[in-house]
Amino acid sequence: MSIKINKQSFLDAAKSDFEFTRETRYLTGIIRLDLGSDSWALTFANGEFVGVADGLNIPDEEAKVIVGGTEEQWSALLEVKPKPFYQCIQSAAVKHGMRINVANETFAYLPALNRMTTLLRQLNNQEG
Repeated sequence: MSIKINKQSFLDAAKSDFEFTRETRYLTGIIRLDLGSDSWALTFANGEFVGVADGLNIPDEEAKVIVGGTEEQWSALLEVKPKPFYQCIQSAAVKHGMRINVANETFAYLPALNRMTTLLRQLNNQEG
Protein backbone atom coordinates (compact mmCIF):
# COMPACT_ATOMS: atom_id res chain seq x y z
CA MET A 1 0.00 0.00 0.00
CA SER A 2 1.16 3.54 -0.53
CA ILE A 3 0.82 4.43 3.16
CA LYS A 4 4.39 4.71 4.37
CA ILE A 5 3.66 5.13 8.07
CA ASN A 6 5.08 3.02 10.84
CA LYS A 7 2.50 2.30 13.57
CA GLN A 8 4.93 3.27 16.33
CA SER A 9 5.76 6.55 14.57
CA PHE A 10 2.06 7.39 14.43
CA LEU A 11 1.56 6.41 18.09
CA ASP A 12 4.48 8.61 19.16
CA ALA A 13 3.34 11.56 17.05
CA ALA A 14 -0.27 11.32 18.22
CA LYS A 15 0.61 10.93 21.91
CA SER A 16 2.81 14.03 21.76
CA ASP A 17 0.28 16.11 19.81
CA PHE A 18 -1.69 18.47 22.05
CA GLU A 19 -4.64 18.83 19.69
CA PHE A 20 -5.08 15.08 19.21
CA THR A 21 -4.77 14.30 22.92
CA ARG A 22 -7.21 17.08 23.78
CA GLU A 23 -9.79 15.77 21.32
CA THR A 24 -9.51 12.17 22.58
CA ARG A 25 -9.36 12.97 26.30
CA TYR A 26 -12.59 11.10 27.14
CA LEU A 27 -12.30 8.21 24.69
CA THR A 28 -12.25 4.61 25.81
CA GLY A 29 -12.36 1.98 23.09
CA ILE A 30 -11.02 1.27 19.63
CA ILE A 31 -10.84 3.36 16.49
CA ARG A 32 -10.34 0.92 13.61
CA LEU A 33 -8.69 2.18 10.44
CA ASP A 34 -9.22 -0.07 7.43
CA LEU A 35 -6.36 0.87 5.11
CA GLY A 36 -7.05 -1.12 1.97
CA SER A 37 -5.94 -4.67 2.79
CA ASP A 38 -4.39 -3.58 6.11
CA SER A 39 -6.15 -2.53 9.29
CA TRP A 40 -5.03 -0.70 12.43
CA ALA A 41 -6.71 -0.75 15.83
CA LEU A 42 -6.06 2.44 17.81
CA THR A 43 -6.78 1.66 21.46
CA PHE A 44 -7.73 4.28 24.05
CA ALA A 45 -8.31 3.90 27.79
CA ASN A 46 -9.78 6.80 29.76
CA GLY A 47 -8.55 9.27 27.16
CA GLU A 48 -5.03 7.86 26.89
CA PHE A 49 -3.85 6.53 23.53
CA VAL A 50 -2.34 3.23 24.65
CA GLY A 51 -1.47 1.44 21.44
CA VAL A 52 -1.75 0.65 17.75
CA ALA A 53 -2.21 -2.99 16.80
CA ASP A 54 -3.34 -5.07 13.87
CA GLY A 55 -7.05 -4.39 13.40
CA LEU A 56 -7.87 -7.22 11.01
CA ASN A 57 -9.43 -9.34 13.77
CA ILE A 58 -11.44 -6.53 15.38
CA PRO A 59 -15.13 -7.01 14.51
CA ASP A 60 -17.22 -3.94 13.72
CA GLU A 61 -19.18 -4.24 16.96
CA GLU A 62 -15.97 -3.98 19.04
CA ALA A 63 -14.86 -0.72 17.42
CA LYS A 64 -16.29 2.59 18.62
CA VAL A 65 -15.27 4.30 15.37
CA ILE A 66 -14.49 2.73 11.99
CA VAL A 67 -12.85 4.58 9.13
CA GLY A 68 -12.12 2.68 5.95
CA GLY A 69 -11.16 2.98 2.36
CA THR A 70 -9.25 1.46 -0.50
CA GLU A 71 -5.53 1.99 -0.89
CA GLU A 72 -6.31 4.55 -3.60
CA GLN A 73 -8.73 6.45 -1.36
CA TRP A 74 -6.22 6.60 1.51
CA SER A 75 -3.49 7.71 -0.89
CA ALA A 76 -5.72 10.55 -2.10
CA LEU A 77 -6.70 11.50 1.47
CA LEU A 78 -3.06 11.63 2.58
CA GLU A 79 -1.70 13.71 -0.30
CA VAL A 80 0.09 16.90 0.76
CA LYS A 81 -2.52 18.93 -1.11
CA PRO A 82 -5.54 16.63 -1.40
CA LYS A 83 -8.00 16.92 -4.26
CA PRO A 84 -11.41 18.46 -3.48
CA PHE A 85 -13.39 16.51 -0.91
CA TYR A 86 -10.34 14.50 0.16
CA GLN A 87 -9.30 17.10 2.71
CA CYS A 88 -11.09 15.26 5.54
CA ILE A 89 -12.61 11.85 6.20
CA GLN A 90 -16.21 13.10 6.34
CA SER A 91 -16.19 14.70 2.90
CA ALA A 92 -14.21 11.78 1.45
CA ALA A 93 -16.92 9.45 2.77
CA VAL A 94 -19.74 11.53 1.31
CA LYS A 95 -18.16 12.33 -2.07
CA HIS A 96 -15.65 9.53 -2.67
CA GLY A 97 -17.07 6.46 -0.92
CA MET A 98 -14.76 6.15 2.05
CA ARG A 99 -16.42 4.53 5.03
CA ILE A 100 -17.16 6.02 8.42
CA ASN A 101 -19.53 4.22 10.73
CA VAL A 102 -22.60 5.97 12.11
CA ALA A 103 -22.14 5.96 15.87
CA ASN A 104 -22.30 8.58 18.60
CA GLU A 105 -18.52 8.30 19.06
CA THR A 106 -17.88 8.93 15.38
CA PHE A 107 -19.51 12.33 15.63
CA ALA A 108 -18.26 13.11 19.14
CA TYR A 109 -14.70 12.52 17.98
CA LEU A 110 -14.78 14.11 14.51
CA PRO A 111 -12.22 16.74 15.59
CA ALA A 112 -9.91 13.90 16.68
CA LEU A 113 -10.42 12.13 13.35
CA ASN A 114 -9.58 15.34 11.50
CA ARG A 115 -6.41 15.80 13.55
CA MET A 116 -5.53 12.14 13.07
CA THR A 117 -5.83 12.65 9.31
CA THR A 118 -3.48 15.64 9.49
CA LEU A 119 -0.92 13.65 11.49
CA LEU A 120 -1.14 10.68 9.11
CA ARG A 121 -0.77 13.05 6.15
CA GLN A 122 2.33 14.66 7.67
CA LEU A 123 3.95 11.32 8.49
CA ASN A 124 3.09 9.80 5.12
CA ASN A 125 4.75 12.68 3.29
CA GLN A 126 7.91 13.05 5.34
CA GLU A 127 11.07 12.75 3.37
CA GLY A 128 13.47 9.92 4.11
